[in-house]
Amino acid sequence: MRTTSRIPFTITVISIIIGFMLAIQFNTNNKSTGAESKDMSLLRQDLQKVMEQHQRILADIVKYDQLLFEYKNPANQENSLNLMIEELERVKAFGGLAPIEGKGLLITIAEIEDPLDDAFSSLIMIYDGDLRLVVNELFGAGALAIAINDNRMTPQSSIRDVGEEIQVNTKVVRPPFEIKVIGDPEVLESAMKLKGFEEFFKVFNYSFSMKKLDKINVPAYDGKGSIRYMKPLKEGS
Repeated sequence: MRTTSRIPFTITVISIIIGFMLAIQFNTNNKSTGAESKDMSLLRQDLQKVMEQHQRILADIVKYDQLLFEYKNPANQENSLNLMIEELERVKAFGGLAPIEGKGLLITIAEIEDPLDDAFSSLIMIYDGDLRLVVNELFGAGALAIAINDNRMTPQSSIRDVGEEIQVNTKVVRPPFEIKVIGDPEVLESAMKLKGFEEFFKVFNYSFSMKKLDKINVPAYDGKGSIRYMKPLKEGS
């Protein structure tokens, strides 16, 4: 059981990191100004997210150590294949290669119709960086799966401007942008509000609305992957 001995060490390291961050957080001047108080609130929010990420990492370590033990234990060899198949399906779902369903958030970014400002609004555009900003913040808040106008985001995905249009996974997307997100809806919504995305997009004459859902479907990635830096290992090498 050598593998499980790493777990207490990992817990100790994570506890030290969290303790250090807490010490920094509370070692501040009690006579802070209003602006400093707001900064402290933002720091607490960020700290909470870091602590939640550490808990998820710790849970994954425990899980994979247990899986490794199951694979290596001769008494469980009959179940090893089933365990591998289940894990493969889970990895495919969260890696974007299979559709996934769960609770989450539906975000809609749509142009605000204003007949008085038609000429002006036509000059204002949403750019690739604006969508990337939202996606990065969602992943930072613990999103498990994201799709923009049903284009699944994966580590290979791209969001970029091509001429006057935005492409996601080489496919053109146009407003309204519908972003489907799987994860804790409360945490995701709080992260979006904390970053002020509603006010940010309103400047560009776009609305930013959110709807928490108990069930939302995110499709699989339908693009083609490419292997650039790996090659088969030759026998005997």
